[in-house]
Amino acid sequence: MNDLSIAQRIRQALGQLLGEQIDAIGPADSFRDFLGERFDSLMAVEVITAIEGAFDIEVDYLSDDVRFWFETLEKMARFVEQKQEDQLTLRGAP
Repeated sequence: MNDLSIAQRIRQALGQLLGEQIDAIGPADSFRDFLGERFDSLMAVEVITAIEGAFDIEVDYLSDDVRFWFETLEKMARFVEQKQEDQLTLRGAP
């Protein structure tokens, strides 16, 4: 089991996309506000793909409110936590 928190693992995954800039983004900072024009639709998809890969989850672009959940690191962590709980429930874990 990985000892890193969900938030730390998100930072690690996104660090490969954003480099050292990820260290300057606070938990509640909006990616769009912080990165400006750099955070375009392609970057948004890259962020989502990185999170999917890091946590072995699947984001449904139609039913998951990606504009809301992928706005800040804090919201991403809550989203991942909910997805992981859903996976446990579907697998029948206690």
